[in-house]
Order: sequence, then C-alpha cells, then structure tokens
Amino acid sequence: MSNIKAIRNLFRMTGGVRSFIILTLLRSPFDALHAVIQASFLQFAFEAINKESLKGLFHVTLLFGIGSLFLFLYNGTVWVLYATYVTKWVGIIREKLFEHISCLSLQQIEAKPSGEWITRLNTDVQAAAALLNQPIHLPHAVVSTVNICVSSIILVLMNPEIFGLIIIFIIPHILISHLFLAKPMFRYAMSVQEATARNTTDMNAIVTCADTAILYDAQGFLLRRFEKSSLEIRKANMKIQQRKALGIGLLPLMGMCGYLVILLIGGSRVQAGNITFGELAAAFQYRGGLLKSTMMFINSFINIKASQAGIKRVNETMCITLEE
Repeated sequence: MSNIKAIRNLFRMTGGVRSFIILTLLRSPFDALHAVIQASFLQFAFEAINKESLKGLFHVTLLFGIGSLFLFLYNGTVWVLYATYVTKWVGIIREKLFEHISCLSLQQIEAKPSGEWITRLNTDVQAAAALLNQPIHLPHAVVSTVNICVSSIILVLMNPEIFGLIIIFIIPHILISHLFLAKPMFRYAMSVQEATARNTTDMNAIVTCADTAILYDAQGFLLRRFEKSSLEIRKANMKIQQRKALGIGLLPLMGMCGYLVILLIGGSRVQAGNITFGELAAAFQYRGGLLKSTMMFINSFINIKASQAGIKRVNETMCITLEE
C-alpha cells in the first residue's frame, strides 16, 4: 500500500494521471491480441494442412498477415503518443524538483553535501522516471496482466487439463520470485541511491578542492574516498543484478519441465482423437504467451520495486518544508 501511495504522490506532483491511464489502457490489449492471432493462425493452418487445402492455408496466412499489420500499426501509434506524454512528464518532475530546491534556504542547502543535491536532481529523477520511460516497468505490468487473464480464460475453455498443468509450474515460480527477488529489491535500490550520493560528493570534492588538496598533499586521501564510494556502488548494483539473473535462469528451467509434461500428455490426447494437432499447437502458443507474460509481470514487479527508491527520495525532497 505504501508503494501505491508513493506513486500517487508522484503523480499528484506532476499531474497527467488521466492521460497515463488512457494511454496504458489503449496499450494493454496488444499482447493478448497478438497471442490470439498467432494461436489462431497455427490452429487453422495445421487444420488446413491436414485437410490438404491449399486455398484454406492461403486464406489463413492472408488473414494472419493483415491482422498482424493492423495490430502493429495500432501499437506503434499508441507508443508514439505514450513516448510524447512520458517525455513531458519527466520534464515536469525535473522542473518541479529544481524549483523546490532553489526555494530552500541557504542553511537547508548547506545541511547536506553538494553531491546529495546533485544526486536528487539527476539519479533520483532517473530512477523515479524509470517507472514509465524504461522497459519492463508499470505499463508492461498492465499489459502482461491483461494477457495472462485472456490466455488463461481461453486455455480453460479450450482444455482445462492443460491449463491446470501450466498453473502447477507457474505458481511456484511466482512465489519464489516474490519472496527472494522482489522483496529485497527496494532495499538494494536504496543502497545504490545512497552510495551514488556519496560518490558524487567525493567526485565533487576532487574537482572543486583540487588546489587545496595539492597544497596539503591530500590528493591520495580524496582519491581513496572516491574509490571506496565507487566500489560501494558496484557492490550494491551487483546484488541487484544477481537477483535478476536468478529470476532469468529460473523461469526457463520450470518452463522446460512444464513443456515436456504437456507435450507428453497432449500427444497422447491427439493420438486418442480427443483433440486435434492444430488445437494442441494453439494451446502451446497460448501457454507460451502465458509464460512470457508471467515472466514480464515478475520482472516488471521487480523493476517497480527498484524504482520505488527513486520515487521515495523524490517525494522526500518535495516534502522538505520551506523556511520563511
């Protein structure tokens, strides 16, 4: 709930919530429609091949090409509008933040190192803006959720047994990803932001205090401080990358196990005449879309947790009370 409140406060500062909701809703059905088009193409194409109908195969291929063309044109148009909106949105964040900091008193400015303010104006804004302008974040979480729901409904109607097998292999991955990947991500991201602030302060000291450091032979001391804070950033970033790598390697392993089980059971159903090969191919396509969207949702959730560090620090900056 606190994460939602932080995002709400960020949008309250920038405005444009209605535009974001409309553009996200316009983008949300793309993956689901793409999965339906591909699965329908495989199903009807294999059925046409089994019937040795060249005309039917030609019609199916033509419809698939036309549907894909219109779908990607629609998606590209939405993304152009979305990119324009996000660019303006990030500009508003930077403008509001700079205006607020510039109104602080000299005592408030000097209470923090110069690197801290530079980090708040740059790195923190980049981390917060990643929520909308970076791949696999909030918009992709919405898109993947819609595809998961649509693909699940279609699979249940098509073959409940195959859907049950898919869910058996997906649920453990979701639980593991949430407990061991997503939960610690906010803490690691906060460590990165704090280490970046210290590193920026040390770098600023090397540049602005160069003459004084030479006079007192303190260049080595400043360089050692800068090296230490740089290593802290690398260490904090490595923890984030290790968690992400664990998630990237986990899903294909579970996905392959589920694929083999469904292939064996589905193959026996085809031999028994319970389902056609085209229906099995369509089920595999929906399964692939479901796994892809599940992975996208998990990675989006992890990235959203990481961006919460920047959002929290931006909100904290905006909440600094101006002295009269």
